[in-house]
Amino acid sequence: MSDRPSFDLAALTERMRSLQGSLVGMNDAIGAAEATGHAGGGLVTAKVNGEGRVTSLRMDPSVIDPDDPQTLEDLVIAAIDAAQSTLKAARVEQVEEFTQGLTGLAAGLREQTARRPKTPPVNPFAAPSDG
Repeated sequence: MSDRPSFDLAALTERMRSLQGSLVGMNDAIGAAEATGHAGGGLVTAKVNGEGRVTSLRMDPSVIDPDDPQTLEDLVIAAIDAAQSTLKAARVEQVEEFTQGLTGLAAGLREQTARRPKTPPVNPFAAPSDG
């Protein structure tokens, strides 16, 4: 008989449930997220939702020059890019937090597995031993 603790399946199951809840929460948070980007010193502002879709675009009238549409186009693109970059950074941070939980789970699983007594593998094709 080994003095090592047995594999704690109940604790592992509870940890998996906790991580599943965290994943659902993370997905909800990402979906509900909103980010804002600015360009031209705040003359153009864009907002994007959690899916990265533009939900709002505001321009100071001073940037609307019929003789120079390229500048306005560049500012709009820059504001949208800034908002989407902010959103992406928030997503990365949330995913990193979640994966830290997975790392903890994997470490716990390795620890639990290491505590189990080692048993030799069974060969189903071996002849039965007398015994």
